[in-house]
This record gives sequence, structure tokens and C-alpha cells, in this order.
Amino acid sequence: MKQYTQILMLFLLAAFFTIALPNQTQAQYSTKNKKAIKYYQKARENLKRRKYDEGLAYLEKAVKKDPKFLEAHYQLASLYTRIFFNEPGAGAKVMSHYEQIVKADPGNKRYIHLNVTLGEQHLKNGKYDLARTSVSRYLDAKIKSPRMNKKAQDIIATCDYAAKGMQTPLPFRPTPLTPPLNTLYYQYFPVLTADQNTLIFTGVKNPPSRRVAPDESMYVSYQKNGQWTSPASISDKINTIDNEGTCSISADGKVLVYTVCENRRRGTRRGVIGICDLFISVKVGGKWSEPKNLGPNINTRAWESQPSLSADGKTLYFASKRGGGKGGIDIWVSKMGEDGKWQPAQNLDERVNTPRDEVSPFIHVNGRTLYFSSEGHQGYGGKDLFSVDLFSLTKEKAKNLGYPINDYRDQVGLFITTDGKKGYYTQEEVVNGRMATSKLAMFDMPDQIKPKITSNYVQGYVYDAKTKKKLQATIELKDVNTAQLQTSVSSDPQNGSYLIVLNNGAEYALEVKRKGYAFKSMKFNYAKGKDEKPLEINIPLDPIGAGVVFTLNNVFFEYNKYALKDKSKVELDNLVKFLKENPEISGEVSGHTDNIGDKARNKELSQQRANSVRDYLVSHGIDASRLVYKGYGDSKPAATNDTEEGRAKNRRIEFKILKLSKK
Repeated sequence: MKQYTQILMLFLLAAFFTIALPNQTQAQYSTKNKKAIKYYQKARENLKRRKYDEGLAYLEKAVKKDPKFLEAHYQLASLYTRIFFNEPGAGAKVMSHYEQIVKADPGNKRYIHLNVTLGEQHLKNGKYDLARTSVSRYLDAKIKSPRMNKKAQDIIATCDYAAKGMQTPLPFRPTPLTPPLNTLYYQYFPVLTADQNTLIFTGVKNPPSRRVAPDESMYVSYQKNGQWTSPASISDKINTIDNEGTCSISADGKVLVYTVCENRRRGTRRGVIGICDLFISVKVGGKWSEPKNLGPNINTRAWESQPSLSADGKTLYFASKRGGGKGGIDIWVSKMGEDGKWQPAQNLDERVNTPRDEVSPFIHVNGRTLYFSSEGHQGYGGKDLFSVDLFSLTKEKAKNLGYPINDYRDQVGLFITTDGKKGYYTQEEVVNGRMATSKLAMFDMPDQIKPKITSNYVQGYVYDAKTKKKLQATIELKDVNTAQLQTSVSSDPQNGSYLIVLNNGAEYALEVKRKGYAFKSMKFNYAKGKDEKPLEINIPLDPIGAGVVFTLNNVFFEYNKYALKDKSKVELDNLVKFLKENPEISGEVSGHTDNIGDKARNKELSQQRANSVRDYLVSHGIDASRLVYKGYGDSKPAATNDTEEGRAKNRRIEFKILKLSKK
């Protein structure tokens, strides 16, 4: 989360910095000390000849002779900004010389702008009171500079916002992950699968040096019996001698999108279009496919990085410096079309993007809560973390996650678990402007910033009911009340495994489809929004054949009535499609009840309900000659009638394949 960007060149905000000041007479200097002036002039002579070390030495002598020599302090600050910026403590020296100038002559209009520079640096160090004092001194001078005035006013606004926010801190107690994690030199940008058993992150194994650039690769660790395994390279197909990292993983761990940057120094070409591109790899069985560039609808000649995939791997959010956005780095989104190709990326609206930088998007598995980092929205200074509901009908503005998750430093990169209870991020320590340590950490999510819609998942494998062979199948999840497709995934073609995310607060129909196999459905009622637990369900599919019976689990009626509820449409439309795709099938629609009430009435009701379903199928294009219907009342229970759960299973509609006609 802590990504420090205190670059010394920020001190160049005064574009009029020069290494040598214009010629001045002795009367124009701020000092009357002749020795100090002599040293200053010797310094200028050396600087003109680009003898910067000698010039620096004479300037140091000048301010030693007169600590209030403004021009000498300003020239020293300029040298440490422009020439000696790589020296340890250079930034602190720049600020020290500025402070000496402001302290010596607070009202000097020539240097009054330095109060804003000082205010910016105080803000970067979290010294809000000093920042306010510095910029207030500048504003009190009433200088006619719209750009600088705006900058000063923004600093005041940040100080006010921070002062208010720090009065109500959130419970935030991050802890570093224990070994064997955090054993590389650097590790950052963690992501997890929905079941929280697979952790992938970017790591640097060995300490970088001036001669050896950091070798970024992607590492994976698996949680087994509550313990993480030692991090290992994710794949030889993905990691190379160049840098790879900043990845995202689909909820089921089968789709990986990550960043590849072109290494022009080594002359390698890996199919990168621009500076950095996004690549994709798919996991089949236990192996990752050969990575592919996501193409020109995603990647441009500019910088693209920091991807975040939706749970089903079919919507991609990422950061890009391309043109056509709101300004700076923006967050973009692309969806995968029905043809499997990524659509042209779209810029997110002003609730997310601003004229300044927005980076590190993270879309929660609920598909609607986006977390991101921004320096353009009001925060505590630097880049702060925000959240926004992308599909809010009221178009609510992005929400700052609050203190102390956000503070005066840069907060970049956040991952939140499926249930919304845990957050993962990177704890970094910066020394002299350079990252000294970088560790993965975890914290309990404060209630105030949890996703409003939390999620659960169902996982298992799909298999042939007769042969037990694992199968690849399409698994679709639809909201029965809106008939909207929520997500669609495929089970693994080798091991049949699948994982699909279900959001709390809705009622779902889950349909499992494979050509040559009977219709299969399940229902999940999460409409009450309670904290559901993950489920493991292995799904048998019956090959199409006479005698095969399947339950229509998402057909609904009012109590003691036979008119179909509107939310039955999702299931019945899928059955219509199945029957049209398999015109050789003729079948029986059967109705069943529990044993509560009069037996004759139960049989009559079951027949009426079966007829309602048959009528729906016929009205939607299925030949009536292919269908019969029958009511069995309570004569064929599927479960015990001694419990409500059992009775609910007995109140059902089934479809039985009677015969297969040759076409």
C-alpha cells in the first residue's frame, strides 16, 4: 500500500531555477558581508565553467560567513536539486536552504513562492500544521499567480480534511505475513483466488544493485492446512530473464493477466506494443498456457499496467497513460465479447478518473465495488485509496477509505477477500527516497469500508454420471428476479474443476450445460443477504437418453396455486433452449407435492402445475406433440416429509426424457 514517490525533482516546481543567477551589483545582494559576496562570486565563476564541486564549496563558505545570505542559499538549493540530487540527504538540504531564506526574510516577494514548496514537503512528511503555516504565509502576501495560489489552497484543503479525518480513526492493525512468505528481498502487489488458498505476488529474489537491475518475477504460494507453502516461480512460461509482475487472477485461479515491459537495453522483443503491456495466460489442468498480448483494444504505445480481473475473468480494469482520458494516468475497463475477444477499452467516468493520476484498480469479486488509488480526489496527501460502487443508481462519489489506512504517504495497491473480511497490501519502508523493505501484510477490514455486497462461492467438479469422467461444461449464473446473466465460467477440460462466485442479496439459478448431456440446474437463495459459507458441490451430468429425469429447481408458484411466478422464466427459457437444441427429445413434465393437506387436492395441484410448465414450453416454440404432463401428488417423494427441508425438495417439477426420435 505504501508506495512512496518523493522524487527530488519535484523541487523543480519553480521553473525559473537556474544554476547561475544574473549579474548583480554588491548593493543588490541581501548581504553586506564582503567576504560572503566574494565567495559567492567565485562560486558563480566556477558554476559557469561547470565546476560544480568547487562552486558548491564556495557557496557553503558564503552562507557560513553570513547565514542570512539569501542568494547563496537559493543557489545551493538549486545545485542540490539539479546537480547533486542523488547525494544522500540532498532533499533535506534543499528544504533546509529554503527554510533559511524564509526565516531570514519572510516578506521577501522574490522568494515568497518557496513557502508553497515548503508546504508541499511538510505535507509529504505528514507535518500538516507546518504545511498550513507555510502556505498561509504565501497566501497572505496576495501574489497574483493563479497556479501557485491554487496549489496553496489545495494544501490548505488537504490539511483541513486530514485534521477532521484523524479525529475518528478506523481500527487498522496490519500484520506482516509470516515465513515462508516475506522471505524474498522485495514482495508486493498480492492477489488471491476466491477460496483464499492461492496467493500470487510480484517478487524480487536478490538485492538489486547499480550494476544489476531488480529482476521482478511472479511467485505463487498455496495454503495447505492453514500454512502457506514456500513461494515458487509461477511458471517458466511466464517468468523470463526480464521483468514480469503486477498481476490479477480470476476467482477460480484459471485466468492470469499480468504486466510485461519491453527491455530495450537487452534488445529483447516479446510482442510488447508500447512501454508496458498486459498479457494473458490460462491455466488448464495444472499448467499455464503460452502468454499472449491482450492486443490493441487493451494495449497502446503508452504504458498499461496494474490489471484487475472480474471474478469470471471477462471484465478487465487497468491503469494506462494513453491519451483520450481525463488526464495523467487513468483507469480503463474492457469487457470480453461473446466471440472471446476483448472490446475497445473505455475510460471510467469522473467518479473515478480526474485530471491527475488514478492507479492500482481492484474490482471486488462482487463485480461492482471498485477500489483504486488517486491523487486527484480529496485525501490526506499523496495518493489515497478510495472505493466506489460502479453500478450505484445514485452515482455516489468515490469514498476515501479513511485514516489511518490513508495518511500523508502514498497508498497504492489493495486486495480484499471474497467475504470482505480481510485486506492484503504491501508494507514498505523508504530510506533516502529508495525502497528499503517491502513485505506483504494482512489486516481485518473495518466495517466502515467493507464492500456493501459481500460474496460467497461454490466450487467442485463436473463429471459424467455414468463413467465418472471429469467434464468441461459451461456454468451460468443468473439472477432469477432480473433474468440477468451474472457470470459464466467453464469447468477445467482436464479435471472438471470449477469455481463460481455468488453475491449475497440475490436469488440465483445456476445452469450447467454440455452438449450431449441432460439439462441441469441448481438454486441458491441469498436474497436475505446473510453471511453464507462457501459450498463444495460436485455436479454429475447425465448423458441424454430415454429414462433420464432431471429436476427444474428454479420453477416457482404461489402457495396452493399453479400460476407460474415471473422468476420461473429464467429456468424455463433455458429448458426451451435445451429442447430446441435437442429436437429428438420427447418428454414428460411431472408435478410433485409434499404430503401436507388433502391427497386428492395435492394430486390435482401437481397436475395443474405440470400443465402450466408444459403450456409455457409450447407457447415458446416447443411442439406440443413432444410433451405430455402428469401430476403425481405426494406419491413419489424425493426426500423425507418429516422436515421442512425435505418437504421443500418434494415440492418440485421434473422433466423425464421419454424417447429419442431419429431426425
